[in-house]
Formats: sequence, structure tokens, C-alpha cells
Amino acid sequence: MIKFLKSKKFKVSFFEGSTYFFVSTLPLFLSINTIAIWVFVASSFFVLGLKERKEILWKRRAFIIPFILLFFLYILGLWLSTNTDIALKNISRVLTLLLLPTIILSHKKEDFNFKKIYYSLGAGLLIGMFICWGFVIESILTNATPLRQAPYFFEWIYSNWNLVKPIGVHPNYFALLIVILVLAIIKTEELKFLRKNKLKLILLLIPFFLFLFELSSRVAMLAFVMAIIASVLQNRSRKKEILIGLFLVGLVILSIKFDYLGNKFSGLIDGRGNVKIERIQRWDYIIREFKKEEKLVFGVGSGDTEEIYTSAYINGNFKTALVENYNAHNQFVEFLVSNGVFGLLVFVWVLLFFAFKTKLRDEALSFFIIIVLLSFIESFLGRAKGVFIFSFFMSFFLLMYNDKLIKND
Repeated sequence: MIKFLKSKKFKVSFFEGSTYFFVSTLPLFLSINTIAIWVFVASSFFVLGLKERKEILWKRRAFIIPFILLFFLYILGLWLSTNTDIALKNISRVLTLLLLPTIILSHKKEDFNFKKIYYSLGAGLLIGMFICWGFVIESILTNATPLRQAPYFFEWIYSNWNLVKPIGVHPNYFALLIVILVLAIIKTEELKFLRKNKLKLILLLIPFFLFLFELSSRVAMLAFVMAIIASVLQNRSRKKEILIGLFLVGLVILSIKFDYLGNKFSGLIDGRGNVKIERIQRWDYIIREFKKEEKLVFGVGSGDTEEIYTSAYINGNFKTALVENYNAHNQFVEFLVSNGVFGLLVFVWVLLFFAFKTKLRDEALSFFIIIVLLSFIESFLGRAKGVFIFSFFMSFFLLMYNDKLIKND
């Protein structure tokens, strides 16, 4: 038994299983996902020794630098902050910005099975979807008038936050994970076999699209449409353009049909053509308050951003944002306030580094579009789940799509 546990076959199997376990928990409960990370990290050390890992990481140090710089911003934010308790919590939350890339980028491309990783993501998404649908069905059946309650299945009462409440995951993050999976199924060579039988493909995608519409995530729908359009422009085909055009028209119609999602899109612009997005107004007031501090270069520190936001919400009369203690809901603004123009430039450089090194090939393009759009409407590094998703997929796609790393292998 001990001999088997020390064998290479066991170590490799343990690492592969731990990888799939971690990816499958990304759409699920944070507590389970956190445990899965540490199992994944431990399994990596079974496969790669410390000396070998150090040698590989030294060769690939250029690819670790972006993650080190992002983590450094939080260290700098601690040093600049008067409220060090919040700044320290921020540092503990973003530790995986260093941990996951260090583990993933110390491995060879062959150590990760692209196909099985997406299988794992799909399995995790389905588990999360069935848990949420189970709670919705239970709510309907236990209602005093279940027949009257049933038609609300596709309306606001069972949409967005209310839908994913049982698993405690942000609806945008769950929706974007669905988009990452669906785009891979539609586009990648590795999952091409799933597209051979059109009927099976449609049956496979239906539950994911149904849940995606129920989540009512505008950013996810926009990311999906933009990724499809970008993919078509990369690989031009008249037949593909027509099919995708019809598909996008169908998406628009369904978006309008689903009451809550349709209202969210229609609520973006008023009858006069004016944009009615409150977040844009909040960002304006946040930047005004930030300028008053006269700390444009390095910011106020990650521990003191809440004071800026509170003042902005009071002055702008954003009652809900004030009561709910909202963050900036914009990763660019978040870095600008906490780390100044320096922090904003570092974050933009990290995104451009990813684009340059992967040449935005295949799923790297999809992820880039997703993460840029998400950065405009969420402070995703303010949530542990957001840090997990960003750290894993950014380092994973760097490994998968960078020619230099592949040649080194």
C-alpha cells in the first residue's frame, strides 16, 4: 500500500483528480472550493519537487510577474492605509493571486487535460443548477397555491440572486462560468466531437442557456455575444456567419421574452435615448471624492476606499449603495482609488500582457473579453470567488496558449 502511494502513477492520478475537483467546485459553495484549492496545491507537490519547481518557475518568471505585481498593489495598499484591518483582510483574500499561478505555471501543458477540465467545469455547473432548481421547485410546491406560483418560475422572484442563493455564488460569476463552458463547446477543437450530432448538441446546451437566461446577467450575455462575433471575425466563414447571426437574433428574442432579463436590458436607456445606468453616476461621484484626497499617483490605500465610497454615496444620494455598503462595482475604479494611477496602469498592463502572450487565440480571446467586461461592472477581486476564477483561468490559458511555454515543454 505504501509502495503504491509513493508510485508515480498514484501521484499523477491524485494531481489530476485534485485538479478536476477544484475546477468542478468553482461554481459551487466557497467553503468547498477553498478546500479544493488546498487539495490541488498539495497534490501538485506530490508530482513536482521543490527544486524542480524552482527551476521551472525561474525560467518562466516573466509569466509570474503580472500576478506578483497585482499582489504587490495590495501590499502597497496596506502601507498607504490608515485602516489596516481592512487592508490585511484584502491581502489574505488575494493570496491565491500568487498561489494558483505559481502552481499552474510550474507544470507542463500536458499535465492538464483540457477536455477533462471542461468536463469538470460542466459537472460543477450542472450540480449547482440542479441544486438551485431543486430549491425553486420546492418553493413552488410548498406554496399555498402552487399552480399560481408555478408561472413565476421565469420571473424575478426566481431569477438572479434569488436563483443562486442556495449555493451562495454571485450570479454574474456563475453566468460567466456558463459562458466559458458554452463557448468552449461551440468553438474548441478539443470538444469538436460534441458538435458532430446537432441534436445532442442542442440538448446539451439547452439547460445551460435556460439557467443563463434565468440568471439575468447582462454582462454574461454581452460577453457571449462579443466572444462569438470576435471568433467569427477571426475565422471568417459565410455559413458560420449566417448561422451565428440567426443564433444571436434568437438570443435577443429570448432575452426580451424572459421578463426580468428583458426589463434589465430595456432599463439601460430611457425614452429620450439617455443612459440610465446608476453605476456610471456612482463612479463619477467616487472619482470626484477621490480627487479631493489629492492622492492621484498612489491612491488612498486598500483599507480606506470605503470612506471614499461612503462620501460619494452620501453626496450623490445613492441610498441603496450606502445602506448595502457597495464597493465601486468596477475593478478599474477600485484600483484607481486604492492604488492611484499607478495601480490602474498595473492592472491594465496585466490584461495587455495576457493578450500579448496568448495572442488571444481560441479560448484566451473569450476569457479576455469576459474579464475586461467584468472589470467594468464588478470589483471581482473584492470577492474570493472572483480571485479564484481570475487566477486559475488566466494562468491556465497562459500555459495553454503561449508558444514560448509550449516550446519549453
